[in-house]
Amino acid sequence: MPGTVVNGFDVRGRIVVEAPGVTIRNSVVRGAPSGYSTPTYLIVNWGQAGLTVIDSEIAPTTPGPYVNGVVGNNYTLTRVDIHHVIDSANILGDHVTIRESWLHDNLYYEQDPVWNGRPSHADSIQIQNGSNISIVDNWIMSGRNAGVMITQDRGPVSNLTFARNTASGGMCTINIAQKTYGPLHGVTIVDNSFARNTTIADCAIIAPTTTTALMTVRDNRYRPDNAIVTVRRG
Repeated sequence: MPGTVVNGFDVRGRIVVEAPGVTIRNSVVRGAPSGYSTPTYLIVNWGQAGLTVIDSEIAPTTPGPYVNGVVGNNYTLTRVDIHHVIDSANILGDHVTIRESWLHDNLYYEQDPVWNGRPSHADSIQIQNGSNISIVDNWIMSGRNAGVMITQDRGPVSNLTFARNTASGGMCTINIAQKTYGPLHGVTIVDNSFARNTTIADCAIIAPTTTTALMTVRDNRYRPDNAIVTVRRG
């Protein structure tokens, strides 16, 4: 029902949100004890306004190639610990905030059944479409494909802020692809700390030239040497 508060629960299954204004706090979402045989997200929100997940953990009891963290739109994650899933957070639509959270230890399989036996496409955050997206003050690590993968697979992405995060991993840590929707508008990437452990050397951010020309990028640095990050053209 609208405004439901789930507080202090140990959820041995998934949460599918079907009402506006739901809050999940101080809880653990573990998924089914036996795992899953088809791609599954442990928290799902399709269009219900105002989902808030706070001070909680999303971690499957039985990790596997089919298990992911959160999917949908209109949600806010605050101080959420997501681990041992393929994709931590998948954004498909508007009004998503991820802040002060820890996304880590993504699963990865050299022969992933979801990818017909090819390697997993493990991303900490995947953005397929949407506007008004804020990713701030997080620790994002261990995504083998990307820390933040922006694909525009389902539509345009705009008004995205990525600020004050500590991020690492991936082929490139932030990978922006335009697909058929053209340049991204309103992308701001500022004041972040990036590790140098990307598969492609020194590839904290990669973006097409047409999007790069519209982005605000400043004061991003590599650790531990404090060198300035530049955008790789891709």
